[in-house]
Amino acid sequence: MLGRLIGVSVLAGILFPAGALAGGSIGIRLVDPPSDSRGNPLARVYIVDRVAPGSSIHRRVEISNSTSSTAVVRVYAAAASLSRGKFAFAPGHDRNELSTWTSVRRAELRVPPDSKAIDTVTIKVPKNASSGERYAVIWAEVSTPSSAAGSVRLVNRVGVRMYVSNGSGGLARSNFAIRSLTAKRSPTERPLVIAKVRNSGGRTLDISGALTLSGGPGGLRAGPFSVKLRTALPPGNSDRLTVRLDRRLPRGPWRARLRLRSGSVQRVAVATITFPRIASAAKPPLARSAPPGSHLLVSVLLGVLLTIGLLALLRFRRTLWGGHLGARVARRL
Repeated sequence: MLGRLIGVSVLAGILFPAGALAGGSIGIRLVDPPSDSRGNPLARVYIVDRVAPGSSIHRRVEISNSTSSTAVVRVYAAAASLSRGKFAFAPGHDRNELSTWTSVRRAELRVPPDSKAIDTVTIKVPKNASSGERYAVIWAEVSTPSSAAGSVRLVNRVGVRMYVSNGSGGLARSNFAIRSLTAKRSPTERPLVIAKVRNSGGRTLDISGALTLSGGPGGLRAGPFSVKLRTALPPGNSDRLTVRLDRRLPRGPWRARLRLRSGSVQRVAVATITFPRIASAAKPPLARSAPPGSHLLVSVLLGVLLTIGLLALLRFRRTLWGGHLGARVARRL
């Protein structure tokens, strides 16, 4: 039985070494993004479209071979998902709705050394398709025999993500909002500025921007600090953006200004923030309270010790006086 070792590249436009095809790589990229993609950075590198039920669209991809030998490249669509902002790729050739709606003109390409080839991707949405955004990947895959003993082949693939929503009226509108802007501290007492961002539009967004702090103690100013959501944000979802700052930064108060952008959509949030006190310096150590009755016991012990001391002193003085008197009598005799 033939075993397969699979290496995966997850970003479009980034070339991925093709196993035994040493000295080069296989790559894939979107050739002609739609004209209105300028409003969404994702649409310039991935297939991001809105397709009405019963209609279809066509997109072209370019497969490149920078190795020194002809590469046999398999091109196909496979399933993907987006959960909590993380784009996940299904193993192998697993299918979902979007991948079954997707076909390629040439499923196998022979690409000569240092050459490129064009393939056409068609997405045809059924008339009865429900509304919503779906995810898949167009993969370019090469396989080569392994140098290790046994019937093992190395499989490498690089892909272009697909974000396709169903509906009429062209591409859905992009929109998002900054819901909150607060100051906190990490478990290691590092100051943090945390913003909650919600995608209130109909398209997956790639959001980034900058944070500036001004009006701090003594007129201090800090930033700008570059910020970016960890992953693309799908419609109707929220994510937390965390800005980690230097531990030496004063508590404040500060005037925080967060400016975020996704394509042509820009949002600004302003708030006055003060970082929490450092936990280790917030409270002095508390003195232990004495148990009930302990004060009376201490008083009794002190009284006993004082009495013993006085008795010992009187006895010592009597002994001393008796010694002096005996010495005087002896001299008279």
